Amino acid sequence: MEKRLSTAAEGLVFDVQAHSVHDGPGCRTTVFLSGCPLRCSWCANPEGLVARPRLMFRVSRCRPDGHPCTSACPHGAVRVDPADSPPPHFDRTICATCSDWTCVSACLSGALEVSGRRMSVRELMRTLERDRDYWGPEGGVTFSGGEPLYQPEFLLAMLDACREAYIHTVVETSAYADPRLVADVARRADWLFVDLKHMDRAAHRRGTGVDNEQILANLENLACSRREVRPVVRIPIVPGFNDSPENLSAAARFLVALGLTDVNLLPFHRMAASKYAQLGLEYAHAQTKPPSSAEMAAHQKLFSDAGLHCYVAADTPF
Repeated sequence: MEKRLSTAAEGLVFDVQAHSVHDGPGCRTTVFLSGCPLRCSWCANPEGLVARPRLMFRVSRCRPDGHPCTSACPHGAVRVDPADSPPPHFDRTICATCSDWTCVSACLSGALEVSGRRMSVRELMRTLERDRDYWGPEGGVTFSGGEPLYQPEFLLAMLDACREAYIHTVVETSAYADPRLVADVARRADWLFVDLKHMDRAAHRRGTGVDNEQILANLENLACSRREVRPVVRIPIVPGFNDSPENLSAAARFLVALGLTDVNLLPFHRMAASKYAQLGLEYAHAQTKPPSSAEMAAHQKLFSDAGLHCYVAADTPF
């Protein structure tokens, strides 16, 4: 596992999206933090899986103009195979150790970019204050990823800064973290979106690389606490992985037993396919079909029949 960022004054951010309307109440700015301990095969943000900048290559933008990126790279990581014609090939093992990204500066077509840059708390707060006039009375900031708890000091520092500035905060998390950290985040955030990916421990490990014991325990702790944070459970519906009636019924029983009331079902989509290509990665779900509206309605009915407030996709409990 990669070393976590240790400085509270600075974090690694791979995207900041203004005008988000599906990540909490009102209009929001969503901040995506790099690094995640899970390896979900369907991850929609693969550029945020590791806690370092990532090279993204959009082959559709690449022009056969001599490829200055090949000569600009001092590490020999970029080459064009004469027998294979353009585009260039990247040795991602070497790229993973790069810190200067001269190939990106040399690219004249915008085909290369770096995902992930370090931002201080002060710098990020300036960005949020810039967006503040567009949020409306219910908006604020949502911290996502990656896994925002993977950068604990920076996340906590940002939550403190937002509270001092009277900014509403939401944290999206897998809850695969130390219980003390989850509690610290819960004390500072206004809402938590917690992913519940599978109820079976072995199946969870097969799909995400980790088991679910710590996640379920943290959900129990959140449900039993008297803190003011509002936890909303999110379940990504991934066909063939967790969409069986048996698994979803087990999830519904678990949430009812905890006294939690809100569950948000997120249908799988393939919009991340291009990101995997840009990273030089294989996309495991290239052939997986998104669930139909009828299938999502049936899943929603299962949770509603259990007494839960169940929302699908954008029909969120805001």
